[in-house]
Amino acid sequence: MGAAIRHFTAIGPGEQVFTVNIERDFRYEPYRDSLICAHCDWSPSLLTTRRTDTMAWEHLADAHDAAGGRTGRENESFRKARWVMLPLCSVLIIALLVFLQS
Repeated sequence: MGAAIRHFTAIGPGEQVFTVNIERDFRYEPYRDSLICAHCDWSPSLLTTRRTDTMAWEHLADAHDAAGGRTGRENESFRKARWVMLPLCSVLIIALLVFLQS
């Protein structure tokens, strides 16, 4: 569907690892995220006030009995992009301010 921007993993019975991904489709609606379970194709409606991370952990615990070894991590490419774009935008804003002052 979209690019996985965050992963929630937990260990279930028999040391099996279960994963729920937050995916973002940049083509149609930017910043519209969806939750998708990699094991049972669970994808809830996100027309709710509940937080997506809470919904992901509840699904892993309830549907897969996976409550141990919980980890949530951001996709590596998004983390790297933030470290590149933050200084780049800062330099651009400073250059714009200097240009406007002169």
